Amino acid sequence: MADGPLELLAKARAGETEALGELCALYRNYLRMVVRTGLGPRLRERVELSDVVQEALVEVVRQFPQFTGQNEAALVGWMRRLVGQKLADLGRYHNRVKRAGAATAVPLDAAAGAGARGGEDHGRLLDMLALSQTSPSQAVSRREQTVLLADALAALPRPEADVLWLYYAENLSFEAIGEQYGLSRKSIRGVMVRGLKRLKRSLEGPPGGRLKYDDEPPPA
Repeated sequence: MADGPLELLAKARAGETEALGELCALYRNYLRMVVRTGLGPRLRERVELSDVVQEALVEVVRQFPQFTGQNEAALVGWMRRLVGQKLADLGRYHNRVKRAGAATAVPLDAAAGAGARGGEDHGRLLDMLALSQTSPSQAVSRREQTVLLADALAALPRPEADVLWLYYAENLSFEAIGEQYGLSRKSIRGVMVRGLKRLKRSLEGPPGGRLKYDDEPPPA
């Protein structure tokens, strides 16, 4: 059976390089979600999301000896702060580049998204898909809910994950999403229904708890 985050944390602190690699892999989807939130639309046009995630993971490995927390919540918060610092640095760098070129500066979306709010401002998506606290399974009670959500989103078919993100996290309308994909409002809503149902099945099953939301998105 695969080691959980606390077991991997203990082994990584004992100097097991492989365990530290597995620990980073365990949070790749979560870090991707934090980075995607913090980048903001303008900065996202100038950098590759996957590159920023990889740089964040490198920073996690580099600074790991400084981490002193004892549970997953502390680890997630520490990683989130590292991402916030990385995104703020990127924002400042691209601002300097733009100013040097006499072009419009890029707003520090990262500083507002990943710093001021701790990287947890994923909009309505987290509100809509938060796991219920009423009767979580033993496994869920040991895991951070946003981490489980990030893994569940990553497991969805790409169109469903993208539509859910654009609607709930970036607050785009069905019409605006449809324009991006060349699909009708009705088609986009159908994609969302399928995505929500898949997420519900994923998060209700082992090791998940139950969700607070209904299967259906807002009325068409």
